[in-house]
Amino acid sequence: MNRLFVLCSFWLCTSVMAQETSRHLGEGYVFVENVVVAGQPAIDGLPAALQIFADGPNGWYLAGTHVVTDISENDRFAAAMDMDDELLAVGAPLQSDSTGAVYLFRHDEDSNTFELVEHLVADTPGSRLGSALDLQGDLLVAGMPGINGVLVVKNVGSSEASQTTLTSSDAQDGDYFGASVATDGEHVYVGAPRRNDDAGGVYVFAPGESGYTQEALVELRDEKTLGRNLIAIDSGRVITSAPGLSIQERQAAGEPDFNSRRDNRSTGPILEVARTTDGWVVRTVVDDLVDFTLARMGRIPMAATADRVFVGKPESQSVQSYVHDAESRIWSKSRTYYGTDRDVGFGMSIARHGDRLAVLAFDAAHGLGGIVIYFASKFRSGREDHLRLVENSGSAHYGRVECTDGAALHFGCGNVDMLAFMPIDALAGRRRTTLNDIWGWTDPLTGSEYALVGRTDGTAFVNITSPASPTLVGDLPLTDGANSGPWRDIKVYDNHAFIVADGSGNHGMQVFDLTQLRDVSGPPAKFSPLTTYHEIGSAHNIAINEATGIAFIIGSSGSRNTCGGGLHIVNIQDPTEPQFAGCFVDTDWSQRRSGYTHDAQCVIYNGPDTEHQGKEICFSANVSMLSIADVTDKDSTVALSRAAYPGVRYAHQGWLADDHVHFYMNDEIDEMGREVEGTRTLIWDVSDLDDPQLAHEYISDNTASDHNLYIHGDYMYQSNYASGLRIVDISDPVNPVEVGFFDPITVIPDGPGFFGSWSNYPYFESGTIVITSMGEGLFVLKKRDVDT
Repeated sequence: MNRLFVLCSFWLCTSVMAQETSRHLGEGYVFVENVVVAGQPAIDGLPAALQIFADGPNGWYLAGTHVVTDISENDRFAAAMDMDDELLAVGAPLQSDSTGAVYLFRHDEDSNTFELVEHLVADTPGSRLGSALDLQGDLLVAGMPGINGVLVVKNVGSSEASQTTLTSSDAQDGDYFGASVATDGEHVYVGAPRRNDDAGGVYVFAPGESGYTQEALVELRDEKTLGRNLIAIDSGRVITSAPGLSIQERQAAGEPDFNSRRDNRSTGPILEVARTTDGWVVRTVVDDLVDFTLARMGRIPMAATADRVFVGKPESQSVQSYVHDAESRIWSKSRTYYGTDRDVGFGMSIARHGDRLAVLAFDAAHGLGGIVIYFASKFRSGREDHLRLVENSGSAHYGRVECTDGAALHFGCGNVDMLAFMPIDALAGRRRTTLNDIWGWTDPLTGSEYALVGRTDGTAFVNITSPASPTLVGDLPLTDGANSGPWRDIKVYDNHAFIVADGSGNHGMQVFDLTQLRDVSGPPAKFSPLTTYHEIGSAHNIAINEATGIAFIIGSSGSRNTCGGGLHIVNIQDPTEPQFAGCFVDTDWSQRRSGYTHDAQCVIYNGPDTEHQGKEICFSANVSMLSIADVTDKDSTVALSRAAYPGVRYAHQGWLADDHVHFYMNDEIDEMGREVEGTRTLIWDVSDLDDPQLAHEYISDNTASDHNLYIHGDYMYQSNYASGLRIVDISDPVNPVEVGFFDPITVIPDGPGFFGSWSNYPYFESGTIVITSMGEGLFVLKKRDVDT
């Protein structure tokens, strides 16, 4: 039997995504043969999908994505999954107002694709069909705990399929009969963890000529919630948990840190229900108290064979195995598997197939989750491989990989080659570190090119002069006493980097002398800032007009003069002594009348509006609209115009075309709010700065959220989160055409959400392009039509 078990994390099921931060993926996982299938529910605008990973000659890779249509965000698609042979069953217990459903897919082993072959639905509202699943051959067992029932389908997936509903005459409302199910191919086992005031029970049904009949009901005394989860390990043997020990039992057992006033913890033993000559009996597998508090709905992370049980213990980042002696029928503790510092949440869920053990590390891969796979004869040897759900977050790659047939390695692409990839670990990142902004610097003395890479905890400086073999030169940590935060922004003036961070307390603006990168011995070096400007605390962004030596700190807080969160203007003509120069703030129209600005570009205007030519003009994305201001006189800045647009959700960032006729701006949240059908770029005609006009809305075929965009010549370079870098030809300014892309996070279907590519820098004279992907790392790229 090619048996799969579900991996499911409570955190994965309940995580809430914050703006501009990464998020966890998926809820259920199954593992069979050389394939892992991760189920992704529809959430935050992303469609439901199956992510298929395969074990190939060069290790694990993303073999494909199967998007499942007509799934809503409340269906809880993939809450339960199971697979045997070529059939995959996926539950959606809350579909149709909790009536529930089971989706049945057929797996093509040669192509590693899945085809939907059946959609099973319940007859009774509130059934919650698909809350629990077990699939053995062509026998499917699906829990319907909402109505104390279990659906059994024989010959599932064929034209000869037949259905039976199992119930029990003594099951009462609230017993949650069907919360767990299992089958050994003959018997059907059903958990009812809430019966008899949470004592729980396990029902055993045997097949007969006229269907299934109840053969036994195994119960325990007191509040043990027996039957929270079930695993059939042999004919007439099933493993279950009892995670509801009473307060008195916990106290009598000497539970560490016991507190009678804190009775919401789930602890208890693991048990075996077995058929003997004397009937069905309960045997103890694990008699020490197992903490089930982190388990989703009390379902302890557990996998089993006929002679071994594996128990996930995420509170200690471990998995404990227990071995069964057939002669004495005694279970004893065996090997312990421990996660590493990278395997955050290790043990939250586990699965087994043959002699492979898969352990979910729910917060690994910089917040997106990962799976650690062990391979051993009888599970005695060490780790074989590390499979990450974000498949590139761990293995650096150096050397050009051409984009061929839509892929460079396993990354999606079109007309863009990958020169190198550096994961976060190679950029001085620590556990839970993610990336954010990026900028570039070319040394005027040596011509060397550097990527300045923002992290949540500092800035990495990478020499990309040889783009296929980039090297980390050094690291500038965040300001002493400041906090790590998801936002960091970097700009360059006069061979100095100016760095701000948002949500980071008293971080200030760091000033770093980039010429220190020339002669670093024994890289990577640990750098310190040349100085730190503390007239602001945190700030969301920084813009610099290199023509004037003026910096505009944007969205500042916790400072002596926040400028209302607008433009805090600093003279940096002497980078060693930044001087406060003034404010631009307009409280008449901005978000909550605070004056807050989110991002800006400030230039010496050389467009067609003769009234303002030669003046210092700032174009700002102010959450609710476009703002244009004259900041030439720092003591008397002037708002020139404000322009709203339809379907506004969060005016985020934008950039001027080289001729200063058009300003291209993104709205970060309109895709998520479904105000638009695809990724939208707003194209403003700013020929008249006092009266900007929305000239066109460019809607791409993709639906990903947009983030940062930059203009270089006739091309717009967009970092659009889940869909990665998008290169758009704007030689016809109001009729853009996408001409290239690179998708660094192909594990996620392109759709709304805040994960993937944060930003890019396309201004190196060599034509090298660098992008950051939040949970993955730094990608060094080259557009195909740029000479190499």
